[in-house]
Amino acid sequence: MNIRIFGLLIIALSFWGCKETIVECRDNPTPTLTKVDDAYHGDIVGKVAQPGVNAMVIVSQVGPIDSAQVSPDDGSFALRYLPMGNYDLTIRSDKYRIYLQNNVVVQGGGINYVGEIDLSTIPDLVSSVYPENNSEIVYDWRYGRITISIMFAHPMNRASVEKAFSTDPPSTGVFYWGQYSTSPRSVLYATADYTSGYDPGAVITTYSNISSLTYSMAQNCGIVDTQYTITLSMDAKDTSGNHLRFPLISTFRTVQSYVTYNGIQTSPVNGDIEVSPINYNGITVTFPRRMDPASTEAAITITPNMNRIYLWPSGNQLTIYTGGPYLSDTTITVSIDKNALDKDGIALGETFSFWFRTAAFQVTSTYPSNAQLYVGTDQNIAVYFNSYVNKSSFQSAFSISPSVGGTFVYGNGYPNDTPSWITFTPSSGLQANTKYTVTIAPTVKDMYGVGMEEACTFSFVTRPN
Repeated sequence: MNIRIFGLLIIALSFWGCKETIVECRDNPTPTLTKVDDAYHGDIVGKVAQPGVNAMVIVSQVGPIDSAQVSPDDGSFALRYLPMGNYDLTIRSDKYRIYLQNNVVVQGGGINYVGEIDLSTIPDLVSSVYPENNSEIVYDWRYGRITISIMFAHPMNRASVEKAFSTDPPSTGVFYWGQYSTSPRSVLYATADYTSGYDPGAVITTYSNISSLTYSMAQNCGIVDTQYTITLSMDAKDTSGNHLRFPLISTFRTVQSYVTYNGIQTSPVNGDIEVSPINYNGITVTFPRRMDPASTEAAITITPNMNRIYLWPSGNQLTIYTGGPYLSDTTITVSIDKNALDKDGIALGETFSFWFRTAAFQVTSTYPSNAQLYVGTDQNIAVYFNSYVNKSSFQSAFSISPSVGGTFVYGNGYPNDTPSWITFTPSSGLQANTKYTVTIAPTVKDMYGVGMEEACTFSFVTRPN
């Protein structure tokens, strides 16, 4: 028997006897042809992107027609002198996914270049993996659990898959079949039902046909800024007994952030005006990656110069506390030099700067409020400011008509009450059914000695007896 024909018969037997499904395929684009001598035959040529791969290229119609070995030197292959017609092109390798390209056209006297083919490292029994290979996921370690999901081409033997599955760093977790999660989750699926928005995906009677799973990692195993490697060994098999031809190996990296950003985010936002001098969140800067605290803090300048305390609620978020309320009616500029480093030692690259302007020192509200009716005759009067207020300056700036004597305390008079509001307690009851007018002169000062731009006046009416 002709050696070429014998080789094709061997390929055909192995091709037809294979139980695995070829799951990667694409239609051929418009072929590029170059004229050759024979008008009834043509060539198919191409290249495999992976260097040194041990792979066989097979062309078939109803069955295999011809084959060629991929060159281990440059990945090229050629199938010469094929009768004109349409062919299905298959590339098989022990370490890569079976590749299929349909309807490769061979025209008489032509060469069809099918291009450079990048073979997939995802095994044939696997359709997709989350997280994708070499991807990053934003992982909120406060609430979330890292999830790993696999979609299979066939229903799988669940016990073999769970035994073949591992992660590096090692982890413990729970397998949920009939699930395919594509993000970290804050709940265990075992506690979820239809009403909570998580579809269980299957009922017990159909578990033998399950072809997807989600592995929910225990919270203590979830580490930020870490590369994880997912491995599914060749021990995994489908319900027909077909094993993976080669292991699934996929990597991803976790990134610590509660929200992912494309650039540096700030609060107050760049260009904000009328910012309250009392800001209980301080100046916050959120970076797109974890930063080195020492180099970042050293790179910061604030204008005008003020006290500062640096806090890091998380690796990519900085809080700057300026020692109390901001200066009133002031433009504050924060700059971070380009030499600030992240955790990997990579510099910021360019200087980042933002500014905001604080509101003038002013009264923000009163109680009773302006024009309020039916105020009790035993009512105290409270005045609230947008910054800490000097009580002695408030006493001299305060007047009420009709005149009433009284005392002044911060807040409600407790030792730790905030100094941003002052309460006036009349020494005697207010007159019934009477209009009272309170005036706070602009001579009242904040903690920095800054006065108001204009007086504040409000009136209220007490209730009748």
